[in-house]
Amino acid sequence: MSDTASPFSARTVMLLVIAGIVGFAAFLLLTAYAPELRSGRDGRAHGLSTSAVGFRGVYTLLEATGADVGYLRTDDGTRNTGLTILTLEPGSDPDRIAALIDDRWGPLLIVLPKWMTFPVQGERDRVQWVDAGIGQTVAYLLSDLAAISVSTGETAAGARLQSGMLNQIPFRAPENLQTISGRDLSPLMETAKDGFVLANVHDTQIYILSDPDLINNQALADPERARAALMLLAELNPNDGPYRFDLVANGFGGSRNLLTLAFDPPFLALTLCLLAAALLAGFQAIYRFGPTLRPPRAIAFGKRALVDNSAELLRLARREHLSSERYVAMTREAAVAAIGNPRQLDGDALDRWLDGLGPKTMPPFTALARAAERAHNRQDIRDAARALYDWRKAVTHEG
Repeated sequence: MSDTASPFSARTVMLLVIAGIVGFAAFLLLTAYAPELRSGRDGRAHGLSTSAVGFRGVYTLLEATGADVGYLRTDDGTRNTGLTILTLEPGSDPDRIAALIDDRWGPLLIVLPKWMTFPVQGERDRVQWVDAGIGQTVAYLLSDLAAISVSTGETAAGARLQSGMLNQIPFRAPENLQTISGRDLSPLMETAKDGFVLANVHDTQIYILSDPDLINNQALADPERARAALMLLAELNPNDGPYRFDLVANGFGGSRNLLTLAFDPPFLALTLCLLAAALLAGFQAIYRFGPTLRPPRAIAFGKRALVDNSAELLRLARREHLSSERYVAMTREAAVAAIGNPRQLDGDALDRWLDGLGPKTMPPFTALARAAERAHNRQDIRDAARALYDWRKAVTHEG
């Protein structure tokens, strides 16, 4: 049976291993940071969305004015001393909402949803509106903060402003104006029918904007309404702190876990060390031990195989001790064949004659023969055979 060569070269195997390592590392990174890598172009109402009901436009507008603006993507207790903007949707994370409400570091603006939409086929960032007034579907998420009621349908002509800098904002109410009411609310912007458009929760820095059309992407198509949106947000951020749009409640947050910790300092150094150690161990395994050992034949070729098989038969039959006498006879015959027998001696006489042929430093042949005949265990048999072999080499001068 002939040996077959490997179907792959060493270079091909190395490239496959490298590709596997890179692919596995990319899989881990994408698994750890998938929520943070999503583009948010899904037509929903959150800070990443570029659809009409999204808020990416006001984010970009704030950024263009030089304001410190960013996103909150983790729920690891990061606090914002400026204005945090929470855009609610049906299905928003209630735990994240509760955490932001309990945060006392800076003002919080809660923007209620208004439009029920569905995506335009083939265009992820465009939506078609179905109906207005879905703000009531998320009111239960704020039940621990305040009891609010949401209504829709007031006209633009019925809106007015009151209190502070908000009086200077060129407010123009959007279509199908959505308003709120509640005993725990103080109005900052209301309609003639006492519907609240912007309200402050008593004894807090929490504000609720009932109608998202005042600051969402479709509002910014009008320069006057874009200016009003900036002035509104600035009024709610009196200390000119950073603006942060929360994304965790919308499902774009990346929670801290062991996988993300492995790729963040200071644990990143340990991860790189473990990766380097694994690569070095793999490199050493390739070149330290040489090629892979091929399995031996079940039945070997040559005299060595015959000798091994004969020895195995003797061992299985427990007749190893009988081989000693035969080895003595074989040594005697080899010596006579190499030197000759000029006197035609045999038996004990021949053995005594052979005693005189060996060197003085070695035991005579008869002593070695008796030691071999008395050997019964494997070690004694091996020692006696070795001594007879050395005597034969000395007498016959074999190489």
